[in-house]
Amino acid sequence: MDVETNRQRAMERRDFGYYEARNRGCYRDVKSKDITSCKGNASILQQLRDQDISLQVLTISDHADQYFCCFVIGEGDDIGWLGYFIGKSKYLEKLRIFSWGEGQNTEAFIIDGINHNQSINSLRIGTDLRGVSFRNLRPFFRNNNNLYQLEFNFEVGLECAESIAFVLDENRCQSLESLRFEDCNLGEEGFAVIATALRTYPELEELHLQHNNIGLMGCIALRDMMRGWGASNLKTLDLDGNAIGDQGLQALLTAMTNSTLEQLYLSNNLITAVGLRSLSDYFQSESCCLKTLNILGNDFGDEGAVALADILMGNKSLTSLHFISHQSGITNAGWAAFSKLLCDPSSINSTYLSNHNIGTIGEHEMLGTPFNIRRYLDLNELLDRRHAAIHKILKSHPDLDMEPLFVYKLKCLPLVAAWFRTSIQLCSDEVGSWKESVPELESRELSAVYKFVRDMPLLVSDGYWTNVLNESRAKKQRLQEEKRKLEMMLQRADENEKCAMKRLRR
Repeated sequence: MDVETNRQRAMERRDFGYYEARNRGCYRDVKSKDITSCKGNASILQQLRDQDISLQVLTISDHADQYFCCFVIGEGDDIGWLGYFIGKSKYLEKLRIFSWGEGQNTEAFIIDGINHNQSINSLRIGTDLRGVSFRNLRPFFRNNNNLYQLEFNFEVGLECAESIAFVLDENRCQSLESLRFEDCNLGEEGFAVIATALRTYPELEELHLQHNNIGLMGCIALRDMMRGWGASNLKTLDLDGNAIGDQGLQALLTAMTNSTLEQLYLSNNLITAVGLRSLSDYFQSESCCLKTLNILGNDFGDEGAVALADILMGNKSLTSLHFISHQSGITNAGWAAFSKLLCDPSSINSTYLSNHNIGTIGEHEMLGTPFNIRRYLDLNELLDRRHAAIHKILKSHPDLDMEPLFVYKLKCLPLVAAWFRTSIQLCSDEVGSWKESVPELESRELSAVYKFVRDMPLLVSDGYWTNVLNESRAKKQRLQEEKRKLEMMLQRADENEKCAMKRLRR
């Protein structure tokens, strides 16, 4: 079968080969007005054809997008040419599909083009596949080694979920780092098949599953998936709006203990104080590296706030805890627990051991967070742990008790003076809504030193006479040693004298 025959058959099928044949032959004779509906679309086709390096992001939609270069499908657009030039592009990196157009088999043209492309690293499908199996994209996943982000934003039924799982399982895409199923309503069964396929994707760094109603069984499937990874790279897990209750959260925790998770989104679920308290072992673990926890839209009340405050005591990783107080049912009692978490005034040591790393509690702008708590959060946000602790100690303990340091005698006095010197240097500058005056701090330093002198006079006096006694004893010992040596010399002189006199008498 000769080349001309193959070309003829490709043109009859009107597939990728058809447009390849036409492009090699007489594309220059094809007028843009005959294959596109507007000048904008014609310009995009020309950029794709000419390998314009500036065209790296492309949206396909039925309406214009003000933020991205958009091919707006309309009557008169030959989608085959669009698919063909997508397949030939060497510089297109991000493709966002929100419409396949109204024509027959137009989705097949675009999919055919995608399958021939090797430059796309981010693919977002935001429209129904219209009965076309996702398995038709198998060549793309098999041949593309650049894809790091895959997104779905449409109602995914069980059959489609199975097709996606099949493709992911069959074509192990090692470059994939971010996977999103947003508002896909996967359900428990649909997500279970996806999770099974993802057991061989430990390199995933982001998994977004918001609004998919995965429920308890989905959490169990997610747990088994994460366990199958062993060591994973997962940094972000978004589970907003998934009908997850306390049991679902507890199931997840068994897989999170040794994870590298930094962001966990659990908003708009069914989590109560019971579920939040089960986070205790995870947050107290040395391996915990979670920085952000979102729990908006969960009614956990004051009991949940107290549970969160308790489990975050001693935690050194979390910096943001997001919720909306009136949605969560938190009153002054719950806020009091957070205040104690940030600065426990019961003792200097308790203040020092308070949480000095979390910078946000409540809404993102903290509009509903009480002022006194926002002041502590300002310190945590703007200063390191040590300096935040100094600020809180000075504010919570205006009259510092020096008595616990007396056990170390005067050894701590230089340390106390140095601590105040650091405090003066640090606190004289305004930090957030905090500011201390230098004269006030110097006065407090003198007060602390005075307490040592006032409350330990005997220790000061005894210290002086102890030194005198030690020096006297040392001097006496030296004199006694010299006396012993002189007595020995005197004894030898007597012996020599007697010996000499004895010889002279002879």
